[in-house]
Amino acid sequence: MSKGIKILYVLPVAVCLLWSSCIRDSIPPCPPLQVTLTVKDKNYFNIDDAVKLGLMERKAENLPFRDYVSTLYYIVHDAEGKVVAEQKNTLVDNDNQTQLITLPESLPYGKYTLTVWGNMKSDEPLGEDATTAEMEAVGAAANDIYLASATFDYRYGNEEHSLAMERTKGNLLIKAEGIPDNIDFSTKDIQDIYNFVDNGFHYSSLTDIHTELEWQEIRSEIKSETLMCPSPSYEGSTLSVMFIDKSAAGSQGRAAYYPTLEPQDINITMGRNEITILKYVYVDEGGSGEGDFEIYLRVNDNWELLHDMELD
Repeated sequence: MSKGIKILYVLPVAVCLLWSSCIRDSIPPCPPLQVTLTVKDKNYFNIDDAVKLGLMERKAENLPFRDYVSTLYYIVHDAEGKVVAEQKNTLVDNDNQTQLITLPESLPYGKYTLTVWGNMKSDEPLGEDATTAEMEAVGAAANDIYLASATFDYRYGNEEHSLAMERTKGNLLIKAEGIPDNIDFSTKDIQDIYNFVDNGFHYSSLTDIHTELEWQEIRSEIKSETLMCPSPSYEGSTLSVMFIDKSAAGSQGRAAYYPTLEPQDINITMGRNEITILKYVYVDEGGSGEGDFEIYLRVNDNWELLHDMELD
């Protein structure tokens, strides 16, 4: 009698354990947090003006993602600021028009902040928590850096999101006309440009930028482009340009920069995702070599004279 009771008692328990085990195995893991990256700033705000002048070309809107942003770095912080996921700087190796970031399934539900940097050559410009970057550091200087960041509330039914990447810099485009044929080298110095940007697009800490350009061939017209962060205010940056006959520097070396053509310094305004277009026209009416520059700024599809030699 007791043996039969034991058998009846054990059997329901075994069935119950088996049933509960099957249910647990059939429940799929929670869907992971997924973010689809797109590109918002495929062209500069005022690209049409540069296209009209034949200085730049408009990019098509349907190109692969990597034609706009070729590398990606991202980092994820939880609500307490702890790093829960990170991808080091990586080349985009596919032709998709968007890129998908899938975070680990092990992440519990909660709020997470994703910060994504694009077009960096390395992780070196990033700060300690990678939510701030130095734009003139090695790996970011002269690069068309993109940024995107958002905080997502990861919970059941709210796992899929999208995030658009935007430019952090503007483009200083200078066209020179009437330059004497002996000029084969030029320099640009820009004072007071923002150097740091955080994941909220807040800029800070001013710096100066120096660039040099070797002219590939002697010509009377040349164009240069320089990528940089915005100015701190309207006309808050100062631009100095020098046009140089490097071959005439002689034994004194390039540091002498002689003979040179040195236009007057001007104040400029750099903006994010905006082209600042300038034209330097060298005028030497008598052919005496004592000419000067007229400097123009492109404003609303028109050239606005900033400096005329007759104004001095």
